[in-house]
Amino acid sequence: MMEELEIARNIMGKIKDVAESGAVAVVKKRSRQVRFSVNKIDSAKSWDEMSIMLLIEKEKKMLIYELSYKALDRLDELIRKISDILKIIPPKPYYAPLPSPADKYPQIPDAYDKETIEHPEKIVDLAYKAIDYGVRENIKKISGVVYTNAYNYALVTSSGFERTHKYTNTYIDVRAFNNYLETGHASMASRKISNIDPKRISETAAYYAKLSKDPKKINAGEYTTVFTADAVASILNFVGMMASGFAVIAGYSSFVKKLGQKVASEIFSLEDNPHYPDSFYPIVFDDEGVPTRQNVIIKSGLLQTYLHNRITAVLLNAEHTGNAGWIFPHPWNLVVSLGDMKEEEMIENIKEGLLVGNVTYIRFQDYIKGDFSGIIRDGVLYIKDGEVKHAVKGLRLSDNLLRWLQNIIHVGKEQRQIYHWWLEAKTPVVSPPITVDKARYTEAWS
Repeated sequence: MMEELEIARNIMGKIKDVAESGAVAVVKKRSRQVRFSVNKIDSAKSWDEMSIMLLIEKEKKMLIYELSYKALDRLDELIRKISDILKIIPPKPYYAPLPSPADKYPQIPDAYDKETIEHPEKIVDLAYKAIDYGVRENIKKISGVVYTNAYNYALVTSSGFERTHKYTNTYIDVRAFNNYLETGHASMASRKISNIDPKRISETAAYYAKLSKDPKKINAGEYTTVFTADAVASILNFVGMMASGFAVIAGYSSFVKKLGQKVASEIFSLEDNPHYPDSFYPIVFDDEGVPTRQNVIIKSGLLQTYLHNRITAVLLNAEHTGNAGWIFPHPWNLVVSLGDMKEEEMIENIKEGLLVGNVTYIRFQDYIKGDFSGIIRDGVLYIKDGEVKHAVKGLRLSDNLLRWLQNIIHVGKEQRQIYHWWLEAKTPVVSPPITVDKARYTEAWS
């Protein structure tokens, strides 16, 4: 960690020669990945990378610059170029100084899992087990990935903040195939590799794949729908993104001018909590040196807060929430409050409706209004009188985000931390399944 801190200090010293204020963030990451498909491991690799981000400010002008490690050899030349650029860019019409260091920062003693980084063989073992458990479920093809990261993070700011932090995380993502229509999917994320359960994930993916046999077309329309934890995570990624103060200011959030208002069902609550006991991103300070904290975004259906850095806090007359991003404040780890039903009980409560295993390629037609659509897959099942009758094909989720949130009628009592590449905002979500009344579907092109 001293290497990263010394690099940050050295660059900050040079920034002070040409600017009034700034920050340097240095992140060294060691990643390991095992990919598997058609019941065999395809590749296993590991790599190290270092990213260096510079924030330079002068006369209310702001410049953000990213360096590679190799670029450090040309640091003096780059600083001169940055100085020249500062002379010609316009000042911002709004500004707030970098915050002073806090008196106290949170402690997450188990943020760094030595087992994750010291035993690379465990990631291969997880992949083999995922394949084996899937094959035992009589699934033709099991594919997926196991991914681990170890981060060393150093931040130095001109306001006197100097601190380092290190943490690890792991996720597994599995898809089960019987044919191109009969598929299932499940994922799991943790800061500790020992918490990953390949049996649970492969069996869950296999369960939805087997139920997807011989899909039939049904009419487009409104169906009360059980969304699995993986499907919920995909949609809530956009809820977290839209809670950003920047998204609100820029006009691509459905929560504009809705603080204190009802935006979801009264049984739904959502927080951003990097201190969650198994948080995938156990962060203790943000990119401006502000302590991270638990922020309740939605409580019993009411929008409680936007997520802020120093600039959005000033523009919206709010308190810094510890979510910087120098430009875009963002959630660290979304957590849904638990309900009182198991997934099977949620299915039993549906007279006629659907179960959706995954939502991908979500696209918004109108961010302010909240109109969106997404491809549904990996278990789309028709439910009649509390029983799964058959799989469904030919539908596309086409709804409104605020309507979807407000129509939540059941929240599950069993949760799983989700992280996979379908999450568009790349925010981990600790989620149970959720039932939404009268979710809207249109006919999909085929």
